[in-house]
Amino acid sequence: MAAGVYETDLKDINLCETTTDFSALGGGASGLGAGVDFAIQGTNAVDKQVSNALKGMVYDTGSTVTLGADEHIFTWMICSTPGITSIQSLGGLRITVGTGTNAYREWYVNGSDTLPEGGIQNYAIHTSSTADNTQGSPGANPQFFGGQADVTATAKGVNFALDAMRYGTGLYLTQGDATTPITFTSASDENNLTANRYGIFESVPGGFSQKGRFVVGQDSTFSTVQSYFIDSNKNIVFKDTPQSLSDFTQIIVDHPSTFFDINAISFTSEGTNNKGQFVFNDSSTTGSIVNCQFNNTGKTFLQANVEVTSSAFNSTDTLFQSGSTLFDSNFRTTTGVSASILVDDPSKLSFNTLDNGGSKHGIEVISTGSYVFEANIFNNFDSGSNANEALYFNPPGGTGDLTLQIIGGGTTVDFRNASSGTVTIENNASITVTGLQDLTEVRIFDSATTGPQTELAGIENATDGTEGNRSFTFSLPVGTTVDIVLISVQYENERLDDFTL
Repeated sequence: MAAGVYETDLKDINLCETTTDFSALGGGASGLGAGVDFAIQGTNAVDKQVSNALKGMVYDTGSTVTLGADEHIFTWMICSTPGITSIQSLGGLRITVGTGTNAYREWYVNGSDTLPEGGIQNYAIHTSSTADNTQGSPGANPQFFGGQADVTATAKGVNFALDAMRYGTGLYLTQGDATTPITFTSASDENNLTANRYGIFESVPGGFSQKGRFVVGQDSTFSTVQSYFIDSNKNIVFKDTPQSLSDFTQIIVDHPSTFFDINAISFTSEGTNNKGQFVFNDSSTTGSIVNCQFNNTGKTFLQANVEVTSSAFNSTDTLFQSGSTLFDSNFRTTTGVSASILVDDPSKLSFNTLDNGGSKHGIEVISTGSYVFEANIFNNFDSGSNANEALYFNPPGGTGDLTLQIIGGGTTVDFRNASSGTVTIENNASITVTGLQDLTEVRIFDSATTGPQTELAGIENATDGTEGNRSFTFSLPVGTTVDIVLISVQYENERLDDFTL
């Protein structure tokens, strides 16, 4: 592989370098008099003065545009007089999309009460989202794109401008290697070039702001390409986009040979409609998520070769395990999901803590069978409520049995069973025999067995520990009574009978 390749599937509607094919809305011509002052992409922006009126402009593409199911419209826009601009709910700043200058829909994206500090901003809307205002009878496929500002007093100069308008989904990042990996910083650098200004993954104070797709392992034609991504110690905010699809913002990882490694990355969602999702597409992709924070984010979809270690999921939507390994991490449920984790292999969850922060389950197990379940702690879950027990057994088809052998000090699990089968929780105790000589054989027998004893655990040669001080650890259900036999050729054999765990 080579250095990373950075692409986008965004298609230009108009880059607003000239006023050609722009039409005024509400009167007054569009111009370029102060456009250079407002420009963020290229050299110019299309501008006008708006005073005591609702005014703006739209660009005529010349023919209708058919948007893909996931494609959003990205528009740079500014009203530089927030003190005399209407509030957002009254349409202070509007994206305008339609089939004519008298047939369009509008989405209210900002206003004097919500305008952030700084200059021109990038907004994204999806035409399937509910419009705030409709003029005339616009058709399904738009041809006119632009925006308007509603200004309530006299402006002293040009105060409204549009810059680059595009439609698509996001950034597509491929290749890279251990020497020149793809990183969040390198992706942002590409996004922020003056010739680009995509508005997808932007540098902001303290980190990065994302809206739309951030795809590692696919090119802009959506073909998978082996890629290498590694980064650490970054903060990423999923931007609030109330007029978008709910799964608009995603970090997607693809291709079976892609390597994706993040350490100490914080992901935080600003909004409630589009909270940001984390998606591994391929079951063979190698992924490592260590010391990361997920705050108020949407669904997380992992795969079998992904490991999550020492991370925290705070007030997030469901994590779909799909064979991944979850170790030493914290999960807090929300009221918007059925469980913190949808689990298909309980044996790959160990030393995790799950807190009930809403009225849902800790884990929803969808696989049948018997699993060792090591050192997982459940806090504040109810028993018998059929709403927020620690475990919800819900296998496909509603049939099958589940057995969890809880070891390593894990919490006993109250459960809800949605199947016709049985759920068995075996609360095990973990016992370690120490101070063993080298080549010591250990046998654990069932004390209750009459006649030849049943062996419950054991090892031919204890090897844990250091020379002359070996150990052996075994786990069995609490309450089991065993005989422990130590056999060594060079030393005296020992036996401990009727030991109750």
